[in-house]
Amino acid sequence: MPVTNKLKSVEHFSRSTRFGLSLMATEIQLARKKRKMTESELAARVGCSRDTIRAIEAGKPTVAIAFVFEAAAMLGIELFDGIDATTRRVQNNRALLQLMPIRARSRKPEFKDDF
Repeated sequence: MPVTNKLKSVEHFSRSTRFGLSLMATEIQLARKKRKMTESELAARVGCSRDTIRAIEAGKPTVAIAFVFEAAAMLGIELFDGIDATTRRVQNNRALLQLMPIRARSRKPEFKDDF
């Protein structure tokens, strides 16, 4: 029986996810071409294969997010409003996480057995 990859198409992802993938793909491809950099050159700097760069620029959802972020960083694309804003958001999120319960538990149903 042949193995099928359920992530081949992005149709089952939300509209927001599809647009995000498309935006990152076009931003990275545009920045690479503006710098007159080949796919192979970017792949060498990112530490991945040329096929991975092609997948990033095609907006494939199966690419490891670290490669997408690294490609963006190598091309000077600011993510999350820059490093300073990202650092502040991470610190705020960590502080809020300290206030949250360690685990999320669902409430067990209360049984009434007083017949």
